[in-house]
Amino acid sequence: MILLSVLEYSFFPSSTDPHSPIDPTMNRRTFIRLSSLALAGILTQSCDSTSDNSNPQSYDISINSDMGAGHLLLNSAAMPTGNTFSTDYLIVGGGISGLSATCQLRDRDFVLCELSAQLGGTSASESHAGEVFSQGAHYELAYPNYYGRETLNFLEELGIIRYDSLVDSWNFVDRQYLIDAQREGQTLTSEGMREEILEPSRLRTDFLELVLPYLEEMKQPTRIIREELWPLDEISFLDFLKRALRLNSSFKQGVDYQMRDDYGADAATVSALAGIHYYTCRPYYTQSVELFSPPEGNAYFVDKMAATLPIDRVKTSHLVKSVRKSERGFEVLVVNIENSRIDRYFARNVIYAGGKHALKYVFPSDAHLFQDNIYAPWLVLNIVLKDDLQSEAFWQNELLGQDSTYMGFVDSASQFRVGDARVFTAYYCFPPSQRPYLANIRRNAQEIARETVKTINQFFDQDVDPLVEKVFFKVLGHAMPVPKPHYLFRDRNPHRSEPNLAYAGVDNSRLPLLFEALDSGIQAVKELDRL
Repeated sequence: MILLSVLEYSFFPSSTDPHSPIDPTMNRRTFIRLSSLALAGILTQSCDSTSDNSNPQSYDISINSDMGAGHLLLNSAAMPTGNTFSTDYLIVGGGISGLSATCQLRDRDFVLCELSAQLGGTSASESHAGEVFSQGAHYELAYPNYYGRETLNFLEELGIIRYDSLVDSWNFVDRQYLIDAQREGQTLTSEGMREEILEPSRLRTDFLELVLPYLEEMKQPTRIIREELWPLDEISFLDFLKRALRLNSSFKQGVDYQMRDDYGADAATVSALAGIHYYTCRPYYTQSVELFSPPEGNAYFVDKMAATLPIDRVKTSHLVKSVRKSERGFEVLVVNIENSRIDRYFARNVIYAGGKHALKYVFPSDAHLFQDNIYAPWLVLNIVLKDDLQSEAFWQNELLGQDSTYMGFVDSASQFRVGDARVFTAYYCFPPSQRPYLANIRRNAQEIARETVKTINQFFDQDVDPLVEKVFFKVLGHAMPVPKPHYLFRDRNPHRSEPNLAYAGVDNSRLPLLFEALDSGIQAVKELDRL
């Protein structure tokens, strides 16, 4: 699914058991009618539409968007000056990479500034009526022993993983959050339900024979991948596949779905190395790999890191407005959102772990280093039900339909339950050209919610619509960097203009994965420690 994740389906053969919980039958006409939603069409409408529903459901909707920072910066011009502080390290951004960097500095003098009211970035969570649920990246998988030692040790230090010598893998400590392999997922197509995105076929066998030789070569962090393999980052994944395979439209649709799912773009856009990495970064074909998905998603990792930090040095609702070189290192202007004032920090060192698209406002001197980055915007809907459905639950529910923006939904009934409510978390991934429309999502939020519920209805015999209690929207305008050709292996830290300002984040030539984000924070601190 979204942001910092890999593979959401089983590679094992489809079940032939006639009592399998996946129903292979469905009405093809119904599928085509309900899956023809092009969400971009709704986003571009001038006003809310009720479509063909004469009595549309009106939902209780809450919208959280990261796209209002520009307005906040403009409004901050009239804010009064607040307090002045000094610190050795100021970290910009409280997502996974910023928190990872901060954890390395927990015994030093630091301040962490995060724009949002909560930590996490694209790994944030929300809660309602005793339930907690993800609003971004929502799972991880067990780590093979050939991954980078520094990050593995950090996760072990946090009490998240431990080494299992029997399988030579790092597995998760909190095992209540593992997803049952029999309930990992189902895929809805025009032909009915199936277990996998890439249906077993001769073409899939040839595809796997093409990529499997790279098993154990596709490591994380990607910076430790052997240099001999770097040329794979110079061509697209689609071009790589076409050299050896004759792809049909159905198979290509499945591959494109998986590439958008983790990387925000299709196989023609992402690099061959990124595509191969998706299928071979863990030993999916030789052993069962643990799938770890707490109800709050990857906010679990956020909470684990935040719990090790002194709370008074972690500043949420603090927008870093500008970073300027000064005699004392850097002068950093920070918008204190809750108090509507601008505080001034003097910092000897800065770690910039925020989105690099904002550098043109915050630190223009280095904006050119990241000017070729492309970001995929995402939309997340958490649909909270007031009464449970009488149905079996599958963790990931994917749909291969006409709307390529829809990336399926997670069903909380398949996870460890915190409360009694059932939550469906649906994901949409858009091309960058449609980002401006997300800024005005309130205009058509009701119809987007209705159409999303209508799509989810295809997976159940019971109508979901009357059971909806509340819908949460999370808008991520720059959710993930797209790993297009020539993106990886180009760390911009060696080219930064100021040695005491280092960059962290997956948008610094990294795949948009959690392990990569963690490692980027560790490496940013090491960059400063080399001085």
